[in-house]
Amino acid sequence: MNALFPVALALLFGFLTGKLVGKIKLPAVLGYLIAGVIFGPSLLDVFKEDLLIKFEFFPGLALSIVAFAIGSEMKLKTLRGMGSGIGIITVLESFGAFIVVTLGVYLLTGKLYLALIFGALAPASAPAGTVAVLQEYKAKGRLTNALYAVVGLDDGLAIIIFAVAAALAEILFTGKSASVANLVVVPAVEIIGAIAIGVAIGAAAGYFSRKLLSQESILSVSLGAVLLCAGLAQYFNCSLILANLALGMTYVNLFPISNRKAYQAIQFISMPVYIIFFFLAGANLHIGLLPKMGLIGLVYTGCRTAGLIGGSFVGAVISRQGRIIRNYLGLGILSQAGVAIGLAMLASGQFKSFGQQGGDVAVLILNTICATTIFFEIIGPIGTRIAIGKAGEIGANITEEDLIKTYTVADVMSKTVPTVDAGTPLTEVIDVVSNTDSYYYPVADKDKQLVGAITLDGIRKTFSTQELNTWLVALDIAEPVIASIRPDMPLSDALDKARQMRLEHLPVVAGSQDSTLLGVLDCQAVHRSLSAEVLSRQQKADSMHASTGA
Repeated sequence: MNALFPVALALLFGFLTGKLVGKIKLPAVLGYLIAGVIFGPSLLDVFKEDLLIKFEFFPGLALSIVAFAIGSEMKLKTLRGMGSGIGIITVLESFGAFIVVTLGVYLLTGKLYLALIFGALAPASAPAGTVAVLQEYKAKGRLTNALYAVVGLDDGLAIIIFAVAAALAEILFTGKSASVANLVVVPAVEIIGAIAIGVAIGAAAGYFSRKLLSQESILSVSLGAVLLCAGLAQYFNCSLILANLALGMTYVNLFPISNRKAYQAIQFISMPVYIIFFFLAGANLHIGLLPKMGLIGLVYTGCRTAGLIGGSFVGAVISRQGRIIRNYLGLGILSQAGVAIGLAMLASGQFKSFGQQGGDVAVLILNTICATTIFFEIIGPIGTRIAIGKAGEIGANITEEDLIKTYTVADVMSKTVPTVDAGTPLTEVIDVVSNTDSYYYPVADKDKQLVGAITLDGIRKTFSTQELNTWLVALDIAEPVIASIRPDMPLSDALDKARQMRLEHLPVVAGSQDSTLLGVLDCQAVHRSLSAEVLSRQQKADSMHASTGA
């Protein structure tokens, strides 16, 4: 099977399943995952193991874009407004998951080395799932900002925790002495290296993209910078997530205008990338592993959930965050996938070299994490959706373009525009114009059928070319209607039509064969109204957070 067919399959069926899941108010991400499970080895086996291997590069691409998006939301001004709270929350939710899972597994097995490994895997999150839900639901607010920051930062802390805990687990299992390099130097070099790569590329990309105007040029430079950052990070064995997070943060804080253009450009391609990424993630989930998860998997799942929610709550209380962050942040950070599986593979490889007993531990670690990932990949996006819904932040990041897509002409047309009868004398027409604020006056016959329109420009032209004769009527000075629209037409199509024809007003009629006037679409008034609605929604979200102490 060539590579194009599976990509098409992933895009089309992932998209359709995402839409179906959306009908029952669940995140589209869940639909992409379900489509992958159906076509993966677990069920239909269309995406066989050897085919999935060909797409091993794709998670790196998707996670790089996700990390860049997270970094682009982390403005220093916003982070300063949150104070030290985000750092405290990130530390406590990560160590909360580590401590609770370690304690739970130890109480179950009595093996501290095994408990340390599972505890070290617990803090790792899956930022892609969280970010995809936040973008899908146009979320904006303090909780959304906190989620972007926490899922961006906690993977760095997770790598440090894992490096130290894995070294201690090896000591306990083998009786070897500790290595300072394994405990401190290696993770420190990885993190500092990733940040350095991201800062350097972010500064360069921002500087060179300042004068780019076309969307295509901005997309080419921005995507190239993201991929270069990911490639260098992987070459030097650093975290591509941290590197692109640093790239986005550097870009948005040094060159905010260029970054906004770059962010919007990459958003145009993010949906198909997300669909394929989560489809492949679903295809890699082996449902048959669920029965093998056993009691240790249930303990891991429950303790990780409790540790993340409890740790974030304690961190929010200590840092005096508002009610919304205290109560809902933990729900939004439950996703776990690629980073955890990657660390589990490292731990598994580490223990395989320790004989038969070590091999058994390696199998237990990998199977358990792969199985629990299925649970967290499903429940994580749902938790994020519930959190932003409870916080009232869904739709707060909506734009004028988003609103236009949701309306028809009937929703925004003016039904009270002064209509002039075709036989109205010119003197009366002037009285109507003088006593109203309109710039456009439809002219209708006795049967209410549209026959023309009077504009202020048209009246001026009449005065400049004709004498003011009392026998002139409205129909004599009316201009022919060169375009009309129906009330059921999508607003986006109507505005595009007006733009192409360079018209500010479009009369709305009953149908293509029925010219009965129903109203007028005033394009400038529509844009003013939509801008006011966007501002109102944002102010409502801000006032709600202020009034609730969020």
